[in-house]
Amino acid sequence: MEAQHLQSRPQILASTGPLLLSPLGWVLDAIADAGFTGAELVLAHNPETRDPDKVAGYAREAGLDVPAVHGPYMLLLRTVLGSKYETKTLRSLEVAAELGARTLVAHAPFRWERSARRWLGTGAADARAAELGIAFGMENLFPVAGRTFSTVVTPAELAPFAHVVFDTSHFAVAGVDLFEAWDELGDRVVHLHVSDNFGAGKDSHAPLGTGILPLEEFLAHVGASGYRGTITLELDCRPYLDTRESLVSFLARERVKAENLLAGAGLPDVAAVAPADA
Repeated sequence: MEAQHLQSRPQILASTGPLLLSPLGWVLDAIADAGFTGAELVLAHNPETRDPDKVAGYAREAGLDVPAVHGPYMLLLRTVLGSKYETKTLRSLEVAAELGARTLVAHAPFRWERSARRWLGTGAADARAAELGIAFGMENLFPVAGRTFSTVVTPAELAPFAHVVFDTSHFAVAGVDLFEAWDELGDRVVHLHVSDNFGAGKDSHAPLGTGILPLEEFLAHVGASGYRGTITLELDCRPYLDTRESLVSFLARERVKAENLLAGAGLPDVAAVAPADA
């Protein structure tokens, strides 16, 4: 009975995004050694990230699946899979489908990308995603230095989208209450990006329980809601890159935190969690 209950909980993933400068196979092995069963793949400059056969091979060797793929929408990835929003989106959907992913994580066009905004408004991305059997999930972004460049920041701006990716740290920067956002969007959320936030107006991707967000209460609420989608821990790994053991230990600790919080058990004592325990 307990095993069935555990299987019914959301699958917790680790993102390859914070580790883009490391070899993909090495990254997926580290994620697996930290006890994760899946990863969110960020399509990036490394051509291996955009090669479904390569990714599938590495994931198979690590014992992971890849249920979520993040398109290359960030400014530092602006030329990956094409510079046009439409081309980038359609090619990202195809890579995600070839990998057997369930969700493509997307960013909305910037406010000055008028033709891309019109194209997105036609529903073409959703239609192509439906043909491929995956969800085109729109992620909320955040203001930068008080200026809003993205067209999708608030729950109201997410309202037109059938599938939503809910980012806790992004909502913190935007000053959006997590519980109010979940009440508005929860029935359309297909994926979450979870991290804490230090409250300095930046997307800090902080470890769980170290910032200003009420993640203990919020994740307990998500867990009790019956949500069965996927959750990615999208964390700043830079302080833990001195050794592979340090990185794996950090990821394992954050995984244990997330599992406990979703179960309503509160923040655990994770000091003893090490790679061998994962």
